[in-house]
Amino acid sequence: MLDEFQKIIEEIGPFGRYQIAVYGIINLNDFITAWILILPVFIGATPDWTCPAASSAFSGLGNSTEYDIQIESGNGNATYWTNGTRLLLNYSVNTCTQDGETCPALHYTSDFTSVVSEWDLICDRKYINDLITTVQMAGVIAGAFVDSQLADTFGRKPVFFLTVLVSCVVGFSSAFSVSWEMFAALRFVSGACAGGLLVVAYNWPMEMIGRKWRSVNGPIGFWQIGIFSLSLFAYYIRNWRHLLITLNVIPLLLLGSWWFLPESPRWLAMHDRLDEAKAVLSRIAINNQKPVPDMSRLAKFVQDEKEKMAGQKRYSYWDLLRTPTMTKNILVIMYIWFTFSAVYYGLSLNVRNLPGDRYVNNILLAAVEIPVSLATICLNNRLGRRPTLVGFMLLAGLATFSVFFVELAGKLSELETLTTALALVGKAGVSAAWYAGYLHTAEIFPTVIRNIGSGTAAIGGRFGGVAAPQLVALSSVSKMAPYIAFGVLGITSALLGLLLPETNNRPLPESLPPWGWCRKGRDPYEEVAMAHNDKDVDTSEAVYEKNRDIPC
Repeated sequence: MLDEFQKIIEEIGPFGRYQIAVYGIINLNDFITAWILILPVFIGATPDWTCPAASSAFSGLGNSTEYDIQIESGNGNATYWTNGTRLLLNYSVNTCTQDGETCPALHYTSDFTSVVSEWDLICDRKYINDLITTVQMAGVIAGAFVDSQLADTFGRKPVFFLTVLVSCVVGFSSAFSVSWEMFAALRFVSGACAGGLLVVAYNWPMEMIGRKWRSVNGPIGFWQIGIFSLSLFAYYIRNWRHLLITLNVIPLLLLGSWWFLPESPRWLAMHDRLDEAKAVLSRIAINNQKPVPDMSRLAKFVQDEKEKMAGQKRYSYWDLLRTPTMTKNILVIMYIWFTFSAVYYGLSLNVRNLPGDRYVNNILLAAVEIPVSLATICLNNRLGRRPTLVGFMLLAGLATFSVFFVELAGKLSELETLTTALALVGKAGVSAAWYAGYLHTAEIFPTVIRNIGSGTAAIGGRFGGVAAPQLVALSSVSKMAPYIAFGVLGITSALLGLLLPETNNRPLPESLPPWGWCRKGRDPYEEVAMAHNDKDVDTSEAVYEKNRDIPC
């Protein structure tokens, strides 16, 4: 049933040209979040380096970067010119000293710079590179929490634009970092901005569009185009500091949309700013060429909503554990969301271990998301939520784990194209499963704890993002280790997904079942089904509360 606010939205155009414009501009933040979260693929790339072998001539050279060096590919000889004298030395490529440290005459030979070459994050310092990315992903958790609270208190619009501004300032400043510790601290703040934008930019447009159009919010955006553009910028700007400066100056243009984008009319109404809410709704109607509806209903809607909230029982995270079935559901969902993020970002960051050109591979990994995001919208309704989620998750797990069998067959170097193709299939699978998981997760929980349940699932996803760089770091042990980890996570998540209830074309549960750990507690969907089959069955919260204290 639509509330009065949603009825007004339907009357002024549920997804008219004005909302489409607003939706498009808000989702330009996808460029910012994609650039922040995927940037470590390029600024954290490890260039090739050479180390001259110890010799009598070597001892007098000092730092090799002070000299003109001519190096051929592979281990062999290097020609050093110093004071007009030609010295011929043996050298090794990408090799550390016997004790795992870097050599004193280290020289980087690739045509790009990165934080690795800036602070020599190789050999015994190699772990620092992945640590920086982990710190960045930890910032995403903090930012999602802080910005969601700020947006509820001060409004979606000011928090969105403030976060964009802070992101640009901090990202620009990070280009002038003097140590990796300073750079890591600034990347934490950048990650926090990305996490905040992901939350605010998802909720803000949803409060201005009709209910049936909400399914486009998420799958349709500019995330993939953001990754395409990042690859192009990184290809043409090979200096990591210049790349950071460029990527944090361009988003400042988004600040100019302040005068076009309206505050959420729903947020305005619920914060007693009715005149502003009416003005926004009227503006939407006029731009959609619809008649301005009667706004007197808005005040009654706000009053009814506040009365409902005042008389509504407050729920907590403990209510997710009311019955064994509900506990199973939330634990499975959190694990699946952990897998979503760990595998998605893991495959994205693992570009460095893929054969071929990393710029092209990064574009391909983003391109495969476009068709599956559209396919998910159709399959969710045709096949159902659970089959779509499980099927794509199983596809991702099997594809990534199959790389291990290529290695076992000793064909990894011969079948490099197959390895890349399997990684692409895995990325497509986990992307589609994640899109399906958004909707399925929201529909599993009863209305009264839906936000709590969805938020808890997202927490699992944030921790998966933190784990992703460390899973990629397993490549230092074995190049197959990340693929094995991704495969195991994908396959186990698919199997566990079979334990979740199907929600397609079923009435959503509105209230909670009684606490039932000492007797078998029904799933909320069982209660709804009983109510529809037998009208004498009362599934209201009042009945549950009445029976909750009955002893076992």
